[in-house]
Amino acid sequence: MFQSVHASRFQRSWLAAGTLWLQAAVTLHACAPQSDAKSPTTVSPRAASGAALAPTPASPNDARGGRLYDNWRNEKKLLSFVADSSKTPELDGEGGPHSNGTLSDSEGKPLANTGHDYRLKNFFGWDLRGAEGIYGATFHNKPFAISVNLLTDTRTEAELFAWFKGGGSGLPAFGSVLSDADLKDLVAFVIKTRANALPRPEQIFRLDAEAPKNYALLDGGNAVRGKASYQEACSGCHGADGRNFPLDETESVGSLSRLSGYEVWFKVVNGQPGSRMGRMLPEAHGKLEAQAVLDVLAALCDRTAFPALNGTAEVPDGDARCGSYLK
Repeated sequence: MFQSVHASRFQRSWLAAGTLWLQAAVTLHACAPQSDAKSPTTVSPRAASGAALAPTPASPNDARGGRLYDNWRNEKKLLSFVADSSKTPELDGEGGPHSNGTLSDSEGKPLANTGHDYRLKNFFGWDLRGAEGIYGATFHNKPFAISVNLLTDTRTEAELFAWFKGGGSGLPAFGSVLSDADLKDLVAFVIKTRANALPRPEQIFRLDAEAPKNYALLDGGNAVRGKASYQEACSGCHGADGRNFPLDETESVGSLSRLSGYEVWFKVVNGQPGSRMGRMLPEAHGKLEAQAVLDVLAALCDRTAFPALNGTAEVPDGDARCGSYLK
């Protein structure tokens, strides 16, 4: 499912992104790559092994688009861009159109990093709903979440492409760091999620201002089926109990899923940026895939079958995030 994390000499650029998912420039360990299903010219999940990344499918590749949405720098291994620090008033990063770790606004002026680190997932949230969603004022209250809900937005593919490329409405212009092929992948991900050709977040969890981290998994998941899916799709890399390849060097797959399922669902659907992990549970339709993801998250709520790493915190009995799935 996820890959091991090694900060080493890349800590400066990737820790500056504030991401939980630190990745090395090359993939370690011989885990077979997963298929980006629903995209053409894809290598079979079981067809290759070794350290090299699988060939990139022909564009548009919506799974890759999801990974670009998550963290375009990691997905593209763009080590030349170090985001401007959100903790200092100076524009003090590296790379980008202004050579200072910023991207441009829609007028071509440097757009300072206010904590978003120029990641689309920070502007729109893991649920794509911007200020209306989990990153909005009612929930996580991220000041950089913009007032556009990608799931209800009516822009056409061409209009989304132009917006992502040129910026506007609080979004930077990504055209200086993402190619037209990248942008087409990104747009395909948004359009397919909006149309429910891919899972939509509200099919997996609901927002809850009273729950820890303001979300709770929906009812209707099948933990028995989810455990079987996990063993088939994920255990080869992460182990039968999810403790291989600690995430952020602190969390097992189970504990992170119980703590932050609102994020983990996205990784299962699209893969981990810059790693060999692609789409894990492909189905012919978004509703079926959403059910498969919910099943796996329900299974990962079992603290005995998928324990936390030794010495790390665990969710308490009665935790609302897992609800009735928690064991």
